[in-house]
Amino acid sequence: MPLAAYTPEPGEWLRPASLDSEGFVHCTTDEQTLLAVANTYYRDADGPHIALEIDIGRLSAEVRFEAAAPGPPPGVAAEVPFPHVYGAIEYDAIVGMRYARRSVDGTYVGFERRPEIAERLDLLPHPEGGWFRRTWTSRESVQLKRGVRATATAILYLLPDGQTSHPHSVASQELWLWHGPGEVELTVDDSITTLGTPTNGNLPQVLVPEGALQSARARGDVLVSCVVSPGFDFADFRMY
Repeated sequence: MPLAAYTPEPGEWLRPASLDSEGFVHCTTDEQTLLAVANTYYRDADGPHIALEIDIGRLSAEVRFEAAAPGPPPGVAAEVPFPHVYGAIEYDAIVGMRYARRSVDGTYVGFERRPEIAERLDLLPHPEGGWFRRTWTSRESVQLKRGVRATATAILYLLPDGQTSHPHSVASQELWLWHGPGEVELTVDDSITTLGTPTNGNLPQVLVPEGALQSARARGDVLVSCVVSPGFDFADFRMY
């Protein structure tokens, strides 16, 4: 469901649209089926999406494990049962939330629980890996051959321990600014630099030239800011 549509209020119940149109709420029990459903029915949906984790033992509504209605999405066998909830869902029965990670073309590639730092800073999954939120866009703009861009943009970017920012390039210069607490190994073309505390011989900031191939790996949970100039646009972003 769209993240913007999830607005729990004390004493209220969740009523997805399918409850009125089909008489039940669609659910699934595994991530691969969830991804198949998302890519079949929600591929073109804009904005961040979530999946809610429900403890069926806390539901007052009846739950039936039935064949997919009207049929299973591609890649899901016809004999796979789907849990259908025949009634509204108490918010007390919702025990978790998973955030959809999508590729640049909109394909759903995973549903993940949000790390604590990302929760506190309201960060969302980035296509390259990690979690982000744009924090600033310059009011000034510039006309480029590739279109109009803000003169600069900034994001907060979290890379959890051991996770990677997959190889990609950006058509503008990008300045990485380290906040900690972990370190991040940043590979730019054939050069490797570690962002971290200067007392350990690391650098607190690194400039990535426009068009350079870059990737990163976290050593401990690490938060950075990334400032892009001219400003970032996903039209200027390439993953490899």
